[in-house]
Amino acid sequence: MLERLLKMPELSEFVEFVVEKSNIRNSSLVKRDILIHRILKDIFSSSLRDSYLFKGGSCLVKCYLGYYRFSVDLDFTWRDQSTWKNLGKKRLRKELLKETGKFGSVLELTAKELGVDFKNDVKNKNYVEFGAGSRMVTFKLWDGNELIKVQVNFVEKLFFEPKPVMARTLIDNAEITDEEIAYFKDFLKFYTPVKVLAYSKEEILCEKVRAILTRRTQKLRDFYDIFMLEKEGLRAEAFKDEIIKKTKEVMRYKKYRENLNRNVKYLSIEEILENPFEREMFIVKPPSEFYRFLNRFSELLKDIGECILRLEEREGR
Repeated sequence: MLERLLKMPELSEFVEFVVEKSNIRNSSLVKRDILIHRILKDIFSSSLRDSYLFKGGSCLVKCYLGYYRFSVDLDFTWRDQSTWKNLGKKRLRKELLKETGKFGSVLELTAKELGVDFKNDVKNKNYVEFGAGSRMVTFKLWDGNELIKVQVNFVEKLFFEPKPVMARTLIDNAEITDEEIAYFKDFLKFYTPVKVLAYSKEEILCEKVRAILTRRTQKLRDFYDIFMLEKEGLRAEAFKDEIIKKTKEVMRYKKYRENLNRNVKYLSIEEILENPFEREMFIVKPPSEFYRFLNRFSELLKDIGECILRLEEREGR
């Protein structure tokens, strides 16, 4: 026992420990969960913690619904939208660049400790890429050839109150011995539940539907997330108005208008179901009712999409 305690464990050894304790055999996705949880913990342990809201699929899995699937990236929104009110384009861009730099600094420190490749360089698209007129930024961290995306939306219309919640790990309910705690202490310092400020489930639902409507390449995980939310009693039909308003906010960008047009006409459920990478991410196999849900939900998507296009046409876009 003493010999084991004197030896410093590697990340790969901790990954195998989590694989064993969680009984989930996909070690590469377990490793990804460990890495993104460390990033999440560092963000909400830093001066950034009061400025950002955790959201997206990772938030659903870690904070609300449990590990029915893996998530491979992190998404955040700037909390206080009044910050950007009445700022001209030049001043807004300057402020967004400043906040991007602060966020990137925290990521750079975390990446260094994890042995992950990232540089806080806003001019290098290999690490930092802006979108939506600098209102959104994607930070790219590289674990070898594996990309970990951390995306921040600075400007976003919010309809529901955010909530303080706990972001959990794969081993929260596992039995861990004192010896294991001592041996893996450096990893267990961060791979534990962390308090975050997050989107409500309702807000996540609305953004998930918007993502499907405006995305060029569909992801099966988005559809399954909405299915899981419906099982929680949140049907997308009940939030049609909020979804339309959220989606209209991004219609100023040509690529989203084009994607919406194409998705209304050609969205293929069969193609989405055939993606092997997406299927690999599921921890719990989708039940047969999920496939019935897909047929009904695709009709709702078409209805919402057509409604938005009619509104855009009326407004002369």
